[in-house]
Amino acid sequence: MVMVFDCETIPDVALIKKTFQSEFQSRDIVTQDDLEISKEAQKIQKELSGSEFLPLCYHQVVSIAAVFCDEYGNFKKVGNFSSVGNTKEEQEKSLIKGFLEYLNKHQPKLVSFNGRGFDMPMLLLRAMKYKLSANAYFEVENLQFNKSKWENYRQRYSERFHTDLLDILGNYGATRGLKLDVLANLVGFPGKFDVCGHMVLDLYYKKEYEKINTYCQSDVLNTYGLYLNYELLSGNLSVQEYQNILLHWRDALPQDKAYYRIFFDTITQQIESL
Repeated sequence: MVMVFDCETIPDVALIKKTFQSEFQSRDIVTQDDLEISKEAQKIQKELSGSEFLPLCYHQVVSIAAVFCDEYGNFKKVGNFSSVGNTKEEQEKSLIKGFLEYLNKHQPKLVSFNGRGFDMPMLLLRAMKYKLSANAYFEVENLQFNKSKWENYRQRYSERFHTDLLDILGNYGATRGLKLDVLANLVGFPGKFDVCGHMVLDLYYKKEYEKINTYCQSDVLNTYGLYLNYELLSGNLSVQEYQNILLHWRDALPQDKAYYRIFFDTITQQIESL
């Protein structure tokens, strides 16, 4: 079983209020608005580091999407883990709990783009906040799932349990600057077409949660497409097998999503070009 996954996050306002006090005071920043607090923290981070990207512990999860496949990469479904609760914290906890419970129970092969550098370490930090268990991720010996000290989720140079496409295609840091959007376009998939990551914060405070979930799904679909091309490149798929997977994937795409037409068309173009 394979699970291609991706997370969308916003700044953790509660943590910012606790730890950015001196930075806010020195700049005479006075606001109680969560969106303004988030953006001011990003501005301060850019002053300090040259990038608005806050450290991992400040990322609050608002969406986790996944493509589920069989062990051969055949598409089964795409969707989001459930978010329930009345507060941001309750909703985040339910998202992470659902993801980790699935991981602990099924122990799928993970596929990501920068999942080792961002998504997994971020999720584990947030899981600690909510006292959740990720025992499968840390397990190093389990005969049922063919785990060993050399083959497990935390082994960077093994792909059996986690294929991080950014890490692998970038030759483990030797090559930098690779972007999912560009690589997806390179191999014939849409990349980002209507929403980008920097828009998630504003969308969240406009309560456009479904738009965030749909965007997160489109990201995992692009990652899935890139993964199939990597499997083709590495000899794990033949061209005929790749074509068959594309045919099934195209037919199984959810037709009620904003990304349906553009993915349908690009997959069709790939099928016809083979």
